[in-house]
Amino acid sequence: MSIFWNSDKWVEYTCTHCGAKSQRHDGTGRPSPGTCPRRGRTNDGRPKPHVWVINRKY
Repeated sequence: MSIFWNSDKWVEYTCTHCGAKSQRHDGTGRPSPGTCPRRGRTNDGRPKPHVWVINRKY
């Protein structure tokens, strides 16, 4: 067992552009960026990543 999961606290993250949600243990940080389907593309054609913000803590 990792030291990160000693508490029972969870954090729910939400993407500001597409509304995708991800739940993580408190203290593990934000989720991996991944690709956001609603954010468009960069100048060289690659998709842009999610922008994660904290939605709630429980």
